[in-house]
Amino acid sequence: MTEAIIDLKDIAVTFDDGHQVVHAVQDVNLQIQTGDIYGIIGYSGAGKSTLVRVINLLQSPTTGQVVVNGQALQTLSPAALRQARKHVGMIFQHFNLMQSRPVMGNVIYPLLGQKISKQDRRAKALRLLKLVGLTDYAQTYPDKLSGGQKQRVAIARALVTDPQILISDEATSALDPKTTAAILELLQRVNRELGITIVLITHEMQVIKSICHHVAVMADGRIIERGPVAEVFTAPKAPLTVDFVETSTNVRAAIQRITKTIKLSELAADQELIAFKFVGQSTKQGIVSQLSQTLGVDVNILFANIDQIDGQNVGDMIAIITGDLTAFNAAVTNMSAQGVHTRIINEEVVKGMVD
Repeated sequence: MTEAIIDLKDIAVTFDDGHQVVHAVQDVNLQIQTGDIYGIIGYSGAGKSTLVRVINLLQSPTTGQVVVNGQALQTLSPAALRQARKHVGMIFQHFNLMQSRPVMGNVIYPLLGQKISKQDRRAKALRLLKLVGLTDYAQTYPDKLSGGQKQRVAIARALVTDPQILISDEATSALDPKTTAAILELLQRVNRELGITIVLITHEMQVIKSICHHVAVMADGRIIERGPVAEVFTAPKAPLTVDFVETSTNVRAAIQRITKTIKLSELAADQELIAFKFVGQSTKQGIVSQLSQTLGVDVNILFANIDQIDGQNVGDMIAIITGDLTAFNAAVTNMSAQGVHTRIINEEVVKGMVD
């Protein structure tokens, strides 16, 4: 098993402003393996940004132990901690570029306090600008750059100290979808070519499924679900995770749209509205079509979609099934080991999407 480069043990972060006590992070244990792209997702206030600031002790935990790259950070001297922090780069939603310096000056800035020649600093910055696709913008000032270009500068700046870990805290939230996809592709390249472990904080499951290998879902300061992205996507357990997954795959919107025009109460006794999920090889097989022929049921497909999650095909389908429902449901239940999962859409399910 790959070594854990980040090991957070029994982490809690509590804030007390004199009027109330806020438990921002509660009882979190998290191990992230070297070379992983690990996503942490949650809505605003879930505690995810506070948690990642614990990784390099920008936020000291109230209780718990922080071990990064084999070092227990809380035991280090101030000088040793400053040195350890150089191995953790960070990029943020708002870029934090210095407007008074051109792109080259922004990238070089973290090196100014180090014993490295001006020529070597410049050469290193140019290599990183090439990596992020901004070689021609070395002398351009930030106010002349697009949002995506600014984030590329921020990534190059974060990489200039040769970090082993890169933390992306909502780094694509201010970008349009096309630019977001380009930045995520760049982060994948950084992970692949430089071997840097990436911790990605977001409130968008679309971002998680695009590049992450593992994910942790946070709510109220706690991790409520975690695992390989493909596993969490195909079989989410916590209601919040279901919400994230169905929103990112458009399944939730499809169910809401369908049930506005097709009243569930008006379905016949031998009809059900069923949501299907197909994983892996099952996406390439006409399983429902085969069952339709074998069991003599009718299938009216109302929605279908296929995606790829961490290299694995995942498909969604919503259909009205008419016929012998007992036999049909028993048949698909027995196919769960083959990557076929179903959920009957009833009034309770629809109501839960609104509440």
